[in-house]
Amino acid sequence: MDKSSFRNLPDELLEAIVYYLPPDATLAFGSTCRACNKITYEPLVWRRHCRHRWHYWQDKDDIDERLHAPPVQTKWRQIYNERAMVDKQALANFEALLGTQQYRIQRIEEISNVGYGIKDLFLALRDDTPDDAEDVLARRYYANAVLGQLHRGTALEKWARVQKRQMVALEEVLGAYDLFVLTGKRGDLSDVEKELDRLAAGIRARDPDFDALSIRVKAIRVAKYLRSEQLVGNPNEHDYHALRNNFISIALFDSVHSSLPLQSVAIYCAVARRLGVNAKPSNYPYHVHAVIEAPGDVTLDGKEREDGGESTHESADELMHMDPWRTSDEVPRDSLTRRLVQMGVQPPQHAYHLGSTSNLEVALRTGRNIMNSVQEVRQNQQAIGGRPSGQPDVDAAWYSMLWSMMILGDSNPNQTLHRRRQVLPYLIEHYQTHFPEDLCFIEHTLVPMFDSERELHVLMHLITAARKADQNKKAPSPRSTATSHLRYKVGQYFHHKRYPYEGFVIGWDVKCSAEDRWIQQMRVDDLPRGRNQPFYHIVADDKSVRYVAEENINILEHKPTAPLMDLAGRYFNRWDDDLKAFVSNIRDEYPDD
Repeated sequence: MDKSSFRNLPDELLEAIVYYLPPDATLAFGSTCRACNKITYEPLVWRRHCRHRWHYWQDKDDIDERLHAPPVQTKWRQIYNERAMVDKQALANFEALLGTQQYRIQRIEEISNVGYGIKDLFLALRDDTPDDAEDVLARRYYANAVLGQLHRGTALEKWARVQKRQMVALEEVLGAYDLFVLTGKRGDLSDVEKELDRLAAGIRARDPDFDALSIRVKAIRVAKYLRSEQLVGNPNEHDYHALRNNFISIALFDSVHSSLPLQSVAIYCAVARRLGVNAKPSNYPYHVHAVIEAPGDVTLDGKEREDGGESTHESADELMHMDPWRTSDEVPRDSLTRRLVQMGVQPPQHAYHLGSTSNLEVALRTGRNIMNSVQEVRQNQQAIGGRPSGQPDVDAAWYSMLWSMMILGDSNPNQTLHRRRQVLPYLIEHYQTHFPEDLCFIEHTLVPMFDSERELHVLMHLITAARKADQNKKAPSPRSTATSHLRYKVGQYFHHKRYPYEGFVIGWDVKCSAEDRWIQQMRVDDLPRGRNQPFYHIVADDKSVRYVAEENINILEHKPTAPLMDLAGRYFNRWDDDLKAFVSNIRDEYPDD
């Protein structure tokens, strides 16, 4: 095409052409002539590219404010180039991470420290890596590890603010738990915020005169709307303690919007506040209600106060209660008082339980609920065997509870150190077993809590050892004549002959190298081949790492189960149907397997 024909086209048409071009094609189009080049520098062009390519941004980017400002006020092309460079550097670091176990934890930290701006890239790496990629399992696993650390870091920061009595929205306090179990593309704090905004807008759209209503009527309308949309409550009450019911994002975005009363009240309060209703969770025992307070100058029914606004919130005109989990009707104060009496609560304590609670108390209460739900899940697993389906990851949920209790401490500040000492060994064990990439949180979050305490020495030793292990090359274990009697290799998939679990091999020893105490406890010498047979380090389908005698391994040749495929990415690149085994990604440690 003659370049002069481009020069004759109006700017509006050139802009329309550029609108449909991806970034690389936009640059190529700009090189065709001066007029086209001018168009490709238009802020609108690069604002569109920024919006289409990235969904997540850093707080410092003030992206919402910039999107609502005139395009010429922002250097959108510069922002695009800077974001693209950040992604490029993070991707290079990620590729290096996949290639060797050395500095793997450090590289995950470096990528996560970039901040939320890299979330789009790692969602794509996790969700869009093709099944036939040579390193599909490793790529997905470690992309998810980066996302997990990014999410958990945000959660810990929110709870730290709560512990310091700083302002954090209720939905963020609870949503921090969700960040530990988040697996889909929706459920982030920003997604929860936007969904709550959407629900509030839906209520206003349904009733154009909503803002003119009294607080009492507004409070009831909010509950009616949420219940009509089945966004609060639990249609299956025998499943009351299900782990999924503890997470506000699951209640909002899952097809079945079931939740505990606390999460239902949190959703209700968040939507109500967006509509001018001062609603907060209550201190009521066992079953959380919403407490709605009247504004300072009028009653709940919109009448002017005779006392000039100096309320003690004792009368029905100044305080009301809602139970959106059960009903859209107001809960009479006298029925709540009667139940308190039946529970043995003394009258001087009634005002406390009928009043609103703090976000700190809500967070601690959620942590206790998650602890109870996880314990119930584990009991059911022992009774019926197997992993629960359709539920959040149990280990990640337990981890969220441990971290919240560690950071938030106790509602009584004098008991906080005692609570942290109780939680510490469980948190360290869980970190080492399931989340070793979280070393930075141990270093930067835990250590300051135990400054000058006796636990500090233990923590510093743990950190030093973990850093050294991450920085050092793995000692290779090559095959030789001395290992010729080993039947199995790293990457093979097996079923235990004596116990009902499957797993895969991640390492081996030519004979049992465990301590004598373990050998005696496990009765290794009672095995037909005893302690002098090869032993294998394995990962089981319950995520545990075990040490198994060769005689107890029965090799399987079919493709592993989905949970094992997810776990395998920590050690392997992919499953090979021809070899009937995983392709190793730990060859620096086992070069010949």
